[in-house]
Formats: sequence, structure tokens, C-alpha cells
Amino acid sequence: MRIRLLALALALAPRIAEAHDLWLEPAGDGYVLRHGHRGGELLPIDPAGLKAIRCVEAGGAARDLRGAATFAPTEARVAGRCAAISAFSDGGFWSLTPDGEKNLPRTRVPDAVRSWASRQYAKWVDARAPVAATPLGDELEIVPPPELVRARVGDKLALRVLHEGKPVKGAVLAVDHRPLGESDSAGVVRIRIKRGGVQSLATSLRRPLAAPEAESVVLEASLTFEVDR
Repeated sequence: MRIRLLALALALAPRIAEAHDLWLEPAGDGYVLRHGHRGGELLPIDPAGLKAIRCVEAGGAARDLRGAATFAPTEARVAGRCAAISAFSDGGFWSLTPDGEKNLPRTRVPDAVRSWASRQYAKWVDARAPVAATPLGDELEIVPPPELVRARVGDKLALRVLHEGKPVKGAVLAVDHRPLGESDSAGVVRIRIKRGGVQSLATSLRRPLAAPEAESVVLEASLTFEVDR
């Protein structure tokens, strides 16, 4: 048992739900929020964990659409049009044990090797909208540059990763769980657009948490937008 615990402690940095993403994209007359792997396996959406869906209009005014959301087992949908829209899902506390991960705080898991709080943020932006390049104020977010409106296949984009509005150094930006680059001291990651259509990027960040339930918080954020083919 001690050998198993040591191996887990040394080898594992917690990966919430095996690095599944939370993302938003247009669908019909509104937007759909999904969890899992885009284009592949989908996981259930927990209505209780979905705390906010904010729609930002072209003029910058924001309204919460959470109360108008409709839920299916693997998605949440809202109607309307937004220049940008973001969602916040609180995954609660997780603990790593010799038998795997449990969605419980360490105060309820006597054999916990490591525990963490999980918070996920998803954002979609209309590349044509000026507010697309403006931070929305999510705890962790990926912010595209104003040049997004002119982006085409083959172009490079300098995106920013912000935590509580401040640049994050060393954040890895990925697409389909393939790393694209790491943010510099200004929080900037430069990527090349390799294909047209919907682009979905993701990053994650771990920070210490002074709480009896867990010793860290793992934040995950996605950014989705569309590039002309």
C-alpha cells in the first residue's frame, strides 16, 4: 500500500475528469454548452454545478442566461445572440485515492493522497465583435487579440491567458489536448491557425488553496471562435 501511495503522489498531478473540456459554441438560435471531448465522447452536464452563463452584447452590457437554460443529459442550451458568452461550472472537491478519483473533499476521504477544488470556465466569442478581444472577467480566461476579426488559415494569433485579470506565465495552450505553446511573462501564447471553421482552445492552472477540503484549486478555461474557411 505504501508503495502504491508513493507512486501516486510522485507521478500524478490531478487531471480533472481525465482532462475533459467544457466548451460553448453556436447552435441553432442560441448556444450549446458541452463537456467531454469536442467531436467525441460527451459527459453529463450537472445543472447544479452550472453557476452562470453570461451573455455580453455588442455594446458591452452583460446579462445572466443561467435561469433560461434548458438541460439534456449531455448539454445545456440557451437562446439568443451574444457578442461573447461565458459559462462557469463548479465541479466541487475531488480527492485522489489509491483506488482512483472521488468527487469528495479530503475531509470525507480518509485515504486521500491529494485533493483539489475544480472550477471550469468556457467562453465563445464572435470574431467580428469588438468585445471579442476584451476580457470578460472570468477567474481564468483566454483572450484573443483584436486581429481575430481578420484571422484566416495560416495566420498567427497572439492570445493572452489571464488569472483574475493578470497575465499567467507558463500556461500551456492546447487544442484537442495537443499542446500548442506556453505563455510568456506577459501571458501571451502565439499560435498559427491551421484550419478553418470552429477553433476550440483550452488551458489549465493550479493554485494553492488554504482550505481543509483541499490543498489546491485546479482551474480550466476554454475559448471557442470561428475562422473563415
